[in-house]
Amino acid sequence: MKSRSKRGFTLVELLVVIAIIGILIGMLLPAVQMVREAARRTQCLNNMRQLGLSLHNYETAHKAFPPSRLNPDDNTLPSGVSNSGLSSAFQSWTTLILPFIEQGNLADTYDYRQPWFDNTNSNNFSAISYQLELFKCPSSPTRNGRDPYHVINAAAGDYGSINEVKKKVYTRVLDVPAPSSAGRIGLLGKFEKNPIASCTDGTSNTFFVGECAGQPDVYIARGRMTLDDFGNYSDDKVVNFNGQLVPEDGTGWADPDSGFSINGASSSGLDKYGPYMVNKINVSEVFSFHDQGASFAMADGSVHFVSESVDAAAFVAMCTRSGGEIIGVNDL
Repeated sequence: MKSRSKRGFTLVELLVVIAIIGILIGMLLPAVQMVREAARRTQCLNNMRQLGLSLHNYETAHKAFPPSRLNPDDNTLPSGVSNSGLSSAFQSWTTLILPFIEQGNLADTYDYRQPWFDNTNSNNFSAISYQLELFKCPSSPTRNGRDPYHVINAAAGDYGSINEVKKKVYTRVLDVPAPSSAGRIGLLGKFEKNPIASCTDGTSNTFFVGECAGQPDVYIARGRMTLDDFGNYSDDKVVNFNGQLVPEDGTGWADPDSGFSINGASSSGLDKYGPYMVNKINVSEVFSFHDQGASFAMADGSVHFVSESVDAAAFVAMCTRSGGEIIGVNDL
């Protein structure tokens, strides 16, 4: 009796199967990446929500929102903690809200009578070197970034307060007369308590906090800034420090200089006072690694994802607390 031999795959059939599997993997990978990015964006928005709620809890306790930075504004950075020889403000809103973001233990080690960078009379330097996940966007490629220049080893953060809109944004970008300083200031004004009543534009129409992710590395519209890009860069907010391009003002989550004074940027990100407000440069402007936009905490405690194609005038209106504009987040 003859036994039947089992027929296996031919080489052609095997190659067809491998090709089909490759096609399926190629179709599935983008979907998996999209799901992962959606999860990261949701976590980023949740971070923003927690920051917004903490600011409201601070307001409940102190009857005003904190200043974005505290006087004195000219504390010289000692050479032991800095390569810059510049100065910095005394404290940031981020250190003031530590007890309200479930960081009471860290706040207990912190001496608010000393500058935020102090490493002589307090444990402040150790505290601000601690990486707080709440201040990190999960989509940022710089997960454990540390300041190499302004305050050395300060743990980097990806979120900053909206402090003000610069005059030339109105005159050069929007082609309108610039309002007074009171009409250009953000809700977390510098050097002063900020009562909720000062937000006459409405808390649902005013940004609290925005993204500025990726520091201490410098990114522009097409990717990480190169030395060639730096040669065409027209502002003074980026410095070449030993061959590394870094923000001049600092990158730490506790650094008072890590907030925003909105200038707008060109399409390349290499020039300021342009009509682009989101995702053109991550130094003193809103920038994220999310697709086509960035996350914001609103002054009413809500959070929103704002498109990088947002109209400049609408964006500027949302940055100020008492500009008198008639606009809401649904107009973005």
